[in-house]
Amino acid sequence: MAPLLSSIHKRLREFTGRVKTLKKKRDDQEKVAPSRLPKKPQEDAKKIEFVVSSATIAKVISLTVILLALTYFLYAIRQILVIFFIAFFFASALDPLVDYLQARKIPRALGVLLIYAAAFVVLGFMLSNLVPIITTELSQIANRAQEFIVNIVRGEIVLPEFMEGLRPRIQDLFEGIDVSQLPNYKDVLLDAANRLSNVAGNVFNAIVVIFNGFFNTALILVLTFLMVVDEDGINKFILSLFPSRYAAYIQEKNEIIKQKLGYWLRGQVVLMFAVGILVYIGFFIIGLATGEPVQYAATIALVAGLTELIPYAGPFVAWAIALPIVANQSLFLILWMTILMYIVQLLENNVLVPVVMQKAVGLSPIFVMFSMFVGFHFLGVVGMILAVPVATGVAIFVKDYAEKEK
Repeated sequence: MAPLLSSIHKRLREFTGRVKTLKKKRDDQEKVAPSRLPKKPQEDAKKIEFVVSSATIAKVISLTVILLALTYFLYAIRQILVIFFIAFFFASALDPLVDYLQARKIPRALGVLLIYAAAFVVLGFMLSNLVPIITTELSQIANRAQEFIVNIVRGEIVLPEFMEGLRPRIQDLFEGIDVSQLPNYKDVLLDAANRLSNVAGNVFNAIVVIFNGFFNTALILVLTFLMVVDEDGINKFILSLFPSRYAAYIQEKNEIIKQKLGYWLRGQVVLMFAVGILVYIGFFIIGLATGEPVQYAATIALVAGLTELIPYAGPFVAWAIALPIVANQSLFLILWMTILMYIVQLLENNVLVPVVMQKAVGLSPIFVMFSMFVGFHFLGVVGMILAVPVATGVAIFVKDYAEKEK
């Protein structure tokens, strides 16, 4: 019996030991398990606290007030800024010419005055000779315009035999229109002719009209003179607008902008004269070839030259203006005029622009046109003048920034 009890007791101790071992393992696992479980987001995330002092709030408010005040100030003096930009524009164009004269021992002040005098003489010659011709032509257009429009509406326009089939369609197109309700284009054109005749022979008055006021015109001329006479005047003016730590960078970009503006402005003047002269010569040749001189040729040529400020639009605008005039004179002249404008456009795109504007690199015609439309939208004619220098400067700085980011 004793051996049996001893055996049972021994087995109970072994069983009890195993139970204790298993319990200990379980306790150890429970102690280790929480550290292996993923931490809750709240426990893992770092707490970020923003402490905004009253001094920081005061600085933000002060900076906002300063920016608003500066914006209002710039808006209030916008007319003065426009005058300074126009003067800078002209100074950029005149600076190389004055440098050329200075290299030939002519003082800068005298060089600027000589350029002013030459410009007044050229403008005076053009106005005193060309304006009377244009005034006469506008008067003739005015006398015929209303009659021409009325004839179209009534279907009484004279058509060549091969176009007689279009007459019913023209009559259907304008059927029901009351001729008496049409605008009086004659009075509008006669008023324009009278205004032109008033400034004919008076160059200064014409310039004053363009720049909207005697004081503004005088100020632009004086500022341009001062910027150019001081050999480094333009650079000093630009550098004064920026902190001194940016002086080297601004001066480098200013030279590039000034160079491009000068090339562009001088190139545009050459293109305006070239297109206007080509159109006028073309009309003269058409008159010789057909035996029927094109009426109002000087007016159309002048418009073609002036609209050259809008790239590639000069010949097209001249064609659109000349179309009703030539059609009223002779429908056969429309074909000749269209051929002429096409030739002028080809010469402009493939000869004049590459030769004249080759140094104005970066001033894309589409970019210039868009800039001018934006400038005209905000500031009218003056905005068109300012659009090119502003857009050129912006393009140069944007390009420089893009290259640095690469």
